[in-house]
Amino acid sequence: MAKVTLGLLAAALLVAFTGCWNFDGRTGNDNNANLNNDNANDNVNTTPVHGQFEELYLLSGERKVDLIFVIDNSGSMAGEQATLRANFSALMSVLRGMFGGLPDLHVGVTTTDLGTGMFTTTYCEEVGGNAGALMTGSCANPTGGAPYIIDVEPQGCTIGKNPDNTCVSHDCGQVNCVQDPTATFVVDTDTGCPRCRNYAGESLEDVFSCIADLGTVGCGFEQPLEALYKALDPSNGANTGFLRDNAYLAVVLVTDEDDCSASNPQLFDNSQTDINSTLGPLTSYRCFEFGITCDINTRTHVGMRENCVPREDVTALLHPISRYTGQLLGLKDRRMVVAAALAGPVTPSADGVGLSAVVGVDDMSNPELQFSCTTTMDGAVPGIRLFNLVQAFNTPADLGDWAYRSICEPEYTTTLSGVGTKLDQLITTRCLPAPPAGCADIGAEYGAPTLTSCAMPNYCVAQCTAVEISGRFTPGEVRTALTPCLHVLPGGTIDETNTDPNLAYWGGHPETVDSNLPVDACWHIVREPGCTQSNQAAVAVSRNDLPSPSTYVEVSCDHVYATEADCDNGLDDDEDCLDDSEDPDCSG
Repeated sequence: MAKVTLGLLAAALLVAFTGCWNFDGRTGNDNNANLNNDNANDNVNTTPVHGQFEELYLLSGERKVDLIFVIDNSGSMAGEQATLRANFSALMSVLRGMFGGLPDLHVGVTTTDLGTGMFTTTYCEEVGGNAGALMTGSCANPTGGAPYIIDVEPQGCTIGKNPDNTCVSHDCGQVNCVQDPTATFVVDTDTGCPRCRNYAGESLEDVFSCIADLGTVGCGFEQPLEALYKALDPSNGANTGFLRDNAYLAVVLVTDEDDCSASNPQLFDNSQTDINSTLGPLTSYRCFEFGITCDINTRTHVGMRENCVPREDVTALLHPISRYTGQLLGLKDRRMVVAAALAGPVTPSADGVGLSAVVGVDDMSNPELQFSCTTTMDGAVPGIRLFNLVQAFNTPADLGDWAYRSICEPEYTTTLSGVGTKLDQLITTRCLPAPPAGCADIGAEYGAPTLTSCAMPNYCVAQCTAVEISGRFTPGEVRTALTPCLHVLPGGTIDETNTDPNLAYWGGHPETVDSNLPVDACWHIVREPGCTQSNQAAVAVSRNDLPSPSTYVEVSCDHVYATEADCDNGLDDDEDCLDDSEDPDCSG
């Protein structure tokens, strides 16, 4: 990989886990510091500890992202495809603004069209459809033969970067594009940074807009999950090179129908069309009937269905969702997968078990799943199977915020920027779940305190421990206790009593990979404004070499509360120097 020199300004030597620190170039002097060990010891001894937490963070993911879009290309999707293409820049804006600039990107597009086997119907004539192949259509880009966009940083050369992600020097050339030999060496005109790309004369957004313009003549029995499965299958020679080791995988599903990934092609038997036949009329209702089970499963029952979940029984004609979660987890560690969908909204059942759906009738009096959202032109049915896939890779907060959104929305920026923000967090931040004791306000150390009512000291002595785990879940798993970077002195001595950043190696905050680090690895707390639940506290690990694959850090901390949790306990629960009723948190 390229050796990126971030030393042009000392601010750039900020650890890549944060992306936001006004570093003042400390090499023994801190312009904001007014430090003394007496105050440090006082702070540790009077911290009101309210509990403990233990978190696990992946360290070994590199700045690589394999991004795949599975896009419905059936007859009702013209407007939705146009909205996706128009809003793609929201994702790119976040990725370009990441610390270190644009990550190494592979961007691929495939369709939901897998045909209907031997039972051909209108728009489903081609057996196998697009078979999960990455599509480039008749677009001028990408070039070089790869069926996906390549935009990566050269390897084996030195790049001088500013904190604003612009470059002022490099010694790279075409020889340094070895990781993607179909790409061509270029220097980005906006940033001055060297890249290896398989497109020219257009922006990455323009290239995506062309390859994602898939038309609307695809099969109306959409199979997005099986299309994704085929696209990512290592045996699929059509997509060779797209997936990379140690790259984060981001999946975005875009469809106005629920998934109809058939495990048995008999699902599409076009000789059965009668309501009383085994399969019923040849409509997309079959996908619901043979892929979803609810509290009521009578074909002709009109009205609300509750407790709807994907079928897992042997008589189901659709693949179980476990097929797709299993594939993704077999390819990547869970923490290296980002999954999102723009699809029909889902509603929890009244008792909170499963989801709900409404069945009506079509113009032929046949059962029909009703829209859960509408547009001026059409609508979308609830994506129950899609939701279950996306849910498996997201927290409830992310799921409700950006990871599963309505395809009927007038723009898709929330989901697309959310995907970018999630990748940014995974690659560059390690938010703690609560403020660590002894470091309730990390912002004070960086001259940007959040607890403005409290005169916090300009240092952080978090009451935490950290263990690096290599080869996790393998017979060769190794656990190594890490020392706080604050205890590492420039000569390599470990001083477990030190609380003064001025005495620590690189102010207690070495960069992520520092070949001169006197120890193999150490941990420290850094400021990340996006970590609201911990008053901006995130954990960082600095190493003198890159970690091996499947390397984690396990962090355990005593913690305080982010707010005054108990207004009658006589304690300053959130360490803002206001007790109980004095704290505005208790005013309600």
